[in-house]
Amino acid sequence: MTYYHVGVGYLYAITYYYSVLDILLNQNLHISQRLHMTISIISSIVKVTPQFLGKLCLVRNMSGIDQQFIHYIHPLAVTLIVAIICQSARISHKFSAFISRGIIHVVCFLFLLSYTSVATTSLLLLRSLTFDNVDKVYTYLSPDIEYFNGRHLPYFIVSLLCALVIVIGLPVLLLFEPFLNHKINFTSIKPLLDQFQGCYKDKYRCFAAYYMICRLIIISIIISNGNNTQYLLITASTLLALIQLILKPYESELLNVFDGMVLQLIILISMIPLVDSFDPLFLSAITIVLVVLPLVSFVVMELLVYKETIKKLTTYCRHKPSNSPSVVSVSDIGIIVDENMRRNATVCEIILNSEPDDDSQFINFRESFMEFMDEIRD
Repeated sequence: MTYYHVGVGYLYAITYYYSVLDILLNQNLHISQRLHMTISIISSIVKVTPQFLGKLCLVRNMSGIDQQFIHYIHPLAVTLIVAIICQSARISHKFSAFISRGIIHVVCFLFLLSYTSVATTSLLLLRSLTFDNVDKVYTYLSPDIEYFNGRHLPYFIVSLLCALVIVIGLPVLLLFEPFLNHKINFTSIKPLLDQFQGCYKDKYRCFAAYYMICRLIIISIIISNGNNTQYLLITASTLLALIQLILKPYESELLNVFDGMVLQLIILISMIPLVDSFDPLFLSAITIVLVVLPLVSFVVMELLVYKETIKKLTTYCRHKPSNSPSVVSVSDIGIIVDENMRRNATVCEIILNSEPDDDSQFINFRESFMEFMDEIRD
């Protein structure tokens, strides 16, 4: 039996791409409503938000701030599920043996997915709206509701807390932690930080905040709704792509190439609304290609990584030194510490042919295996 674990770093570009895809492919494009709905559902899944419910009668009679506040539900539900899993792991040692390492990966992955939705919702609920010759300030999403008063007040408090703790707090932590780890003890959250930062070169570990900052820039430009929104999007997308292409922050060259391609596709997408001469059918075809291409490329990249990992693992098992740590009570084990995560954590942890005779033997095996992994990380 084989377990293949992909680090969160491999998911940065693909999740960023699909989380801003529906924002960049706005309603100004003359493509079919069905294609718009498909893109909306894909982005909704990637952002862990029910945004496609806006197309249904269920929420159409709600006010703007009510509809937007619904987007907090899925991230909140995911957080509660994770909390339940963590509590269950504390109660049951058998359950803990299965999820002790995996839960960290799941938590970071869910944070990554929900960040765009939480950021968009918080910024929209915090945005105000003013009218000429009117002294009062109103909410942007519901111009009939007064800002920071009555009905808007609880929405303001929740969105402000989410903005400070998650939208701003998380990227600030990831950005400055590499420079402060000698002065501040981050041991308690080190496994979480390693999931976000481990795929980068040592000098670029602060890049873990990069795609979150990219999201904030794109979302802020869209929400500002200025006269030059499209040109600002093109400029921002180009600069963000150039930073990645020049610095190449990942340890893996394959990951640098993939991320560079995805960011260049975003530049292309931001340019499409400026062209009015496209035939609607041709425009729909281009849109479909832009939706499918990154996903296909991602699958190909993962297959190449998996193939290379199996190759390294086979070589390791065949030429394993006699003094290497032994974790054999169930079957032989091969561990590859990928170059992408050589300092802190592993991208791939693979167990071959592990068929335990009973649960207790498997739990002992897992504990021995995790101790060996900790020794490698240290």
